[in-house]
Amino acid sequence: MNERGEHVPARLRLIASAIQLVLGIGMCGIGLAEEMLYEPDVVVVMKSKAFQVIKGGPLENSASIPAFSLPVGMDLAILLRNEDEVAHEFVSPLLMKTEDIEISGHATIVYTLTAFGVRVEPRDHVMLRFSIPEAGFDRFHFWCNLHGKLLSDTMRGEIFILDAKQSSK
Repeated sequence: MNERGEHVPARLRLIASAIQLVLGIGMCGIGLAEEMLYEPDVVVVMKSKAFQVIKGGPLENSASIPAFSLPVGMDLAILLRNEDEVAHEFVSPLLMKTEDIEISGHATIVYTLTAFGVRVEPRDHVMLRFSIPEAGFDRFHFWCNLHGKLLSDTMRGEIFILDAKQSSK
């Protein structure tokens, strides 16, 4: 029976359910295809309760902590992969200064008093796309708000902002 009290054949209900299922799968496929269009500039893996920069770093002078650099004024993509069995977060004051941030994947947005970020569930990944405006900053920290709040924690790192100045010859 439907809302009006009329009998609806089981076959119509089955067809309607199949259409909804196909549309749902189609939308999911579009999201995944759109995400794959962008090659990440930086790939950060969360594993063994530590950050590992596997693309876009590590920087030579940052052997003790994970670090990567980003150029000013360009569209950038950072892929965050959580290979741990627990959720992790990628939080940074840099993300509060970015313009038009796009988040792809399954993520929970995280706010702190001074920073913004995303929570990435176990065995999941998230893509962050944004532009860094030209400004007078050159270094930001990032951390997992669950396992990297303290300076002695392992889930902390640095982002260096590179402003390519024209040489005056």
